[in-house]
Amino acid sequence: MTTPSEQADPAAAPQATDVSLLSDKARATVEEIKAENAALKETDRVAEAQAEAAAEQAKQLAEVTEEVLEELKESREGTTPG
Repeated sequence: MTTPSEQADPAAAPQATDVSLLSDKARATVEEIKAENAALKETDRVAEAQAEAAAEQAKQLAEVTEEVLEELKESREGTTPG
């Protein structure tokens, strides 16, 4: 015998709802939404990877720019009479 705390709470059940009670059109809509969600998740993963790559490139560009500026500063100090 199950206790009240062991009984399944329908509101807390995962999204594995019983689609057998839905009409064919409703089931098709559910499947379409699931497919769209999967596509959006993939797009999100791709965008995140691109953002990470862009951030890394920006970091490298900043480092190179800093090095070039330092070299320019040093070369000016070497050619400035003083």
